[in-house]
Amino acid sequence: MSIKRILIPLPGAIDHTSEVAMGLSVAKLLGAHVEALHIADPVPASPGMGMIQGNYGARVAAARPIGWAVEEREKALQEKREQFRQACLRHAVPLLTADEAPTGLPAATWREADGEYERVAVQRAAAFDLMVATSAAVVERLKDIAERSLLRTHRPVLLAPQQLRGSLTGTVMIAWKESLQCWHAVSAALPFLERAERVEVISADDEVDERDASHDEVLTYLRCHGIDASARIEPLDGRSVGETLLAAANEADLMVMGAYAHSRLREMLLGGATRHVLQKAVVTPVLMAH
Repeated sequence: MSIKRILIPLPGAIDHTSEVAMGLSVAKLLGAHVEALHIADPVPASPGMGMIQGNYGARVAAARPIGWAVEEREKALQEKREQFRQACLRHAVPLLTADEAPTGLPAATWREADGEYERVAVQRAAAFDLMVATSAAVVERLKDIAERSLLRTHRPVLLAPQQLRGSLTGTVMIAWKESLQCWHAVSAALPFLERAERVEVISADDEVDERDASHDEVLTYLRCHGIDASARIEPLDGRSVGETLLAAANEADLMVMGAYAHSRLREMLLGGATRHVLQKAVVTPVLMAH
């Protein structure tokens, strides 16, 4: 699989520094086109009243003229556009106009849309190879977008950490479990794995013998793609699988894992590795696929 189109959904009224830096870094690394999609609530139509964004995303009525709301929104949008332009300059990624087709890669485009964040982002994600989002520990709204995109579009999602530390080409860790979702994740991550200096296949388990045959299969798959990798078991030692995997990934530049090998409802009720990572990942980028 190649990655040539990357979507960064940007819900309004929150900081997007880490997601933009991640998306542009990947675009430069892989020679891809990245689209930053700023999604805002529509301007209210009721005369004499506006809606402003309150704490935790709550929408509250404000006795402000509609013209004021439009002006404030445009001012905020101008700031976001300029921030994205500056980020493109820092990463040396050419910024195209909204109606300009990319003729060379990497390249970036800024677009704007109105509507409900998750619905707009997930609908748009189907036209891309990869979506960049975050865990709830970074931005709750982007975690929700990531989860819905994984389940509805089956497109891989890259969770950006609070701050990008490495180049994504040092150590890549595959959080391995014999499941269809994990195979999908490994396949989706091939562009990163092929560029990595080191690839580790790590299973979180207390049963060492049960993992050997499964490790042999994924190592053979990687060798056929020209990727040398090592494999090991990381004992749980009383921790959950998700906790164990995130701890093992602290020294990696990227973690790759399958998402929701169990049903989403089971993970919501009983907990699971996917849910834990979507809630807690803050240090290492995580590429997920369902």
